[in-house]
Amino acid sequence: AWFNGPADVASLKVSFFGPFYGGYHVAALDPGYRWAVVVGPDKDYLWLLSRDKQPVPEAKSALLAVAAKLDVATEKLIWVSQDRDDN
Repeated sequence: AWFNGPADVASLKVSFFGPFYGGYHVAALDPGYRWAVVVGPDKDYLWLLSRDKQPVPEAKSALLAVAAKLDVATEKLIWVSQDRDDN
């Protein structure tokens, strides 16, 4: 990953496969680093990242509010089950 601009702006150019790059932009970050909202180069890509398997309702509301402010179609979000036991 490389910064798209200044190193204090969370906008990255990321490559997973050779010369193919994608933009990843941190749109919101919890002050306690519990969650983040990351968007791709357009509004077709959005990740709601959390340190918790299931964010508390207040955090989930905050994540969805940021997504809605970004004009992302939140009804199209895919919620991944985090039920797997890592033991």
